[in-house]
Amino acid sequence: MKTSKEIRNDFINFFKKHDHAIIPGAPVVPQDDPTLLFTNAGMNQFKTIFLGDNPAGLRRAANTQKCMRVSGKHNDLEEVGRDHYHHTFFEMLGNWSFGDYYKKEAIRWGWELLTGVWKLDKDRLFVTVYKDDDEAMGFWKSETDIPHERIMRFGEAGNFWEMGETGPCGPCSEIHYDTGDAATRERTFADPVAGVNGENARYRELWNLVFIQYNREKGGALVPLTSKHVDTGMGFERVVAILQGVDSNYHTDLFMPIIRELEKISGRTYKPGAEGTPFRVAADHTRALVFAITDGAFPSNEGRGYVVRRLLRRAARFGRELGCTEPFLHRLVPQVAAVMGEAFPEIKERRAHVEEVIRSEEERFGATLEQGIQKFGVMVDQCSKQGAKVLAGSDVFALYDTYGFPMDLTRLMAAEKGLTIDEKEFGRLMEEQKTRGREARRADEAGLTPGGWIEIAPCAGTTFVGYEQDRAAVNVCRYKAVENGEGGTAYLLILDKTPFYAASGGQVGDIGCLRTTTGKTIIVNDTIKWNDLVVHRCHADSAVIREDFSGSLIAAIEQERRAAIRRNHSATHLLQAALRTILGSHVRQSGSRVDASGLRFDFTHFKALEKDQLDGVENLVNAWILDDVKVDTVIMDTEEAKKEGAMALFGEKYGDRVRVVIIGGVSKELCGGTHVSSTGRIGLFHIVEESSISAGVRRIEAITGMESLKFFQRTECIVQEAAALFKTGRGALLERMKATLDTVDELARNHAALSAEQTSHKTGLILESACANKGALKWHVHNAGSIDKKSFGAILNGVSDAIRQKKLDTAVIVLAGVSEGAVMLAACAGDAAVREFGIHCGEIVKAASVKVSGSGGGSAARAQAGGKDPSKLDDALAEARRIISQKTKAAR
Repeated sequence: MKTSKEIRNDFINFFKKHDHAIIPGAPVVPQDDPTLLFTNAGMNQFKTIFLGDNPAGLRRAANTQKCMRVSGKHNDLEEVGRDHYHHTFFEMLGNWSFGDYYKKEAIRWGWELLTGVWKLDKDRLFVTVYKDDDEAMGFWKSETDIPHERIMRFGEAGNFWEMGETGPCGPCSEIHYDTGDAATRERTFADPVAGVNGENARYRELWNLVFIQYNREKGGALVPLTSKHVDTGMGFERVVAILQGVDSNYHTDLFMPIIRELEKISGRTYKPGAEGTPFRVAADHTRALVFAITDGAFPSNEGRGYVVRRLLRRAARFGRELGCTEPFLHRLVPQVAAVMGEAFPEIKERRAHVEEVIRSEEERFGATLEQGIQKFGVMVDQCSKQGAKVLAGSDVFALYDTYGFPMDLTRLMAAEKGLTIDEKEFGRLMEEQKTRGREARRADEAGLTPGGWIEIAPCAGTTFVGYEQDRAAVNVCRYKAVENGEGGTAYLLILDKTPFYAASGGQVGDIGCLRTTTGKTIIVNDTIKWNDLVVHRCHADSAVIREDFSGSLIAAIEQERRAAIRRNHSATHLLQAALRTILGSHVRQSGSRVDASGLRFDFTHFKALEKDQLDGVENLVNAWILDDVKVDTVIMDTEEAKKEGAMALFGEKYGDRVRVVIIGGVSKELCGGTHVSSTGRIGLFHIVEESSISAGVRRIEAITGMESLKFFQRTECIVQEAAALFKTGRGALLERMKATLDTVDELARNHAALSAEQTSHKTGLILESACANKGALKWHVHNAGSIDKKSFGAILNGVSDAIRQKKLDTAVIVLAGVSEGAVMLAACAGDAAVREFGIHCGEIVKAASVKVSGSGGGSAARAQAGGKDPSKLDDALAEARRIISQKTKAAR
């Protein structure tokens, strides 16, 4: 039996033999595609080539790609763990041709690998082609020995692949495998739609061969491409299961070590059926978490961090079904690293970090999970009271959105209570949320789509000249008009070369202007990187834009802003070096933002920095600045740079050649940003704030240069004003402030003692008034007038304690007061008052609060309410008296 490692190597070696370049897979967290939360296909990193941008001239490629499908169109989450072949994280084996070989070779090699190298049973293989693709049909017949009746035609839904609403697309040909028992397998195949390309799970899609030969235009028309491409994708987990002779992806050597570890942790035995679902979910989700966090994602409440948090919480909730009430997912990380670490060494390198992030998030979710379970209990109680058997879709959605309960888990919990859920309403709310997400993503694209461009001259890529020049003569290659988000129009311009730095690597894009030959100005508001092109987002009069762009323009950046950005960017490199020196080599950059006003640097560390650590970092950075260390940049081979110790951002994809920024013996990093020529030009460096942004990730915000000077000038002004206020010199200011605070504390203690005495006195008077009542029920309704919330609460607690301690079982007290324009109402009662007279404090305050335009309630023994209309407070108190009087009469 082949191991998964051998199967992966078979694929790579097969296509290497056929002259394919073996390209490293892209990070599962995309670094340069704001429209994509996670890499979900092997072709993602080659999207620019399909759009016509292939500066390296790549012709053939193959690799294994880390993929996640947990949101949007490609979302298999609900099937994960319930069936045996869907996953949130998976590997996709792929081979590509960029204008080189086409259908004939792709089909022949695909069949050769499956049946020649891997020796798959030909009687179990089926092929689909697009209904009109006679060419592919012909090659399947001429280049392979598959029986012709097993080649089936299907329509667009099954066999036509598209990148999006517009863009490169084409027919595809899929290879399917029949996993049915050989002894009972049908031999007639009379109804292939019920199996292949249908809903019969025994037929598994193994490999999709996509033939990209058209461009879908905005109106829907298909225009043939001048260059045709091949894009294939094979599900690694599925083919491993088949080659290892098991009936489930989870029973392969990719998952079973993780499942066995979970057996040890839980004390339960894994079984293949429905009872094994929690094992499969935990194993799958842990793999996804490991790869996502390794490549730079972190649990949070937005974007991909939100997806990571959902996955973790879903796995933790399923773990409860195995009796895992304590954090356990982080204990599975070593097994994932052991299984996958050879193919993807980065998960071994960051294993400790990933474990800590998952453990911290698991602990944080513990309390939230309990709250969610309580919320579910309330939903069930409401259903029971109403005699209903269906949980409202809005409640189920709130449970999902607030507490991370996936709908399938809520469905399971509901079924245990004999209930169902309104899945139609839940689906509608989910679709509304997805629609909002799609609209946000479209806004993020900012018009960066293939259609709508007016082309003036061909342009394969924009040359950046901004390292050496602040201004340059440039030519417009393409432009288009887009909405600016405010009801107006912005213009996107692509130039042949530019001094404008496009936003990337945490550094913001440059701004400035373009001047036409006639002396008119086009304002550049932002600069964006799009594939190998630089897009200048501009504002200008439409007449200027419509000018003849055949001549040169002068592009000029805003130099003072760029200088400030340079200072801050170089300072981030010094900051990372200082953090690693002071805190340790575990510190790694997790994100950054560099602009003219300052810098923000996120890094891996699991606790807040002590003051002496922060001071040490700040002092070290400033020492390097004072040394005026030279800053050099060199272009090197990527692997050579890494061997020489150059720091690379985890998850970042680098080309064969990289730019390395070297600051003396202090720092060496792979970086494409702009930098100062020597550290002395940074000026003073000052840390403004240090904080936590997620489990295991800290953030430092800092300033340099003139911003630091302005900061200290503002601070100096505050100190001078404070000294004047306290009527003392600057040297004695702290002592004077301390003495003043001591005086304030003493006055506060005296005030608190006096207030406590007054509260006790008021409590006694209220109770005396109640006891003076000659009836069997001792009651009093008291108006405390204008009173602060703290004092009101103290009186209420005093009365309540007195009723309980003095055994005034037949007492009921109603309190009212006004604080900051709002009415406060409260009531408390003894056990006998509740039991013998039917007193219910919640009913009393609720009825009284209506009179003051408020609401509230509580238990029979104690309740509180509020109101918005103090002018009707007397009416509220009268209502309370009326209710208590009625109870007294009824008791007679």
